[in-house]
Amino acid sequence: MLNNLVFVVLPYAALALIIFVTPYRFLSNRLTWSAYSTQFLERKALYWGINPWHYGIIPILAAHLLGIVAPGPLKALLGNQQVLVAVESIGLALGLCALFGGLVLLLRRSNSPMLNRVTVGGDWVLLFLLTAQAATGVYVAVFMRWGSQWYLHTAVPYFYSLLGFSPQVEYVADFPLIFKLHAAGAFLIVAVLPFTKLVHLLFFPMAFLKDPPILYKWRSRS
Repeated sequence: MLNNLVFVVLPYAALALIIFVTPYRFLSNRLTWSAYSTQFLERKALYWGINPWHYGIIPILAAHLLGIVAPGPLKALLGNQQVLVAVESIGLALGLCALFGGLVLLLRRSNSPMLNRVTVGGDWVLLFLLTAQAATGVYVAVFMRWGSQWYLHTAVPYFYSLLGFSPQVEYVADFPLIFKLHAAGAFLIVAVLPFTKLVHLLFFPMAFLKDPPILYKWRSRS
């Protein structure tokens, strides 16, 4: 029951929400598409949160996607023990960076009254999910060693079966609960993304690249 919920129901539900809710929101209410810039409200904690988060999570996400796109070359590369140890060590360090950044961003939101005024429930849900995802990823890296290796032989074939609309849950059914929580967290993040201000990540505005920079000026009553 749990396996079917995590590895069959959640991924297809998340995919359906991305496909149908995202364009509806983009076409119906563009004003809610972009995230608010909160740097003017608080910038010190933002610096220590957003930088470790991005520097940690982006390479990790890219590595996960690379395993799906090019599993063969990665299997050959990780067959070298020294490379495997190096990849595992770098991955753990990046995961710790992302976890630290996520915790700082959570504390920043909760400790700033000005930020609370522009923070909605979806922001909290997404922040908690992202931080929890980093935490479970670090746990997997520490206690389920050589994940970059077994990921290619288990999770990747499972993803291909999902794409073929014939999910083969047996590839991942016997993993510990923490791995299933990590997988469920990933699918939940995808599912709630269209309802949050971070949905703008799914749209790359090419025209914005040629726009001139925006000049902000403080307006004082004195």
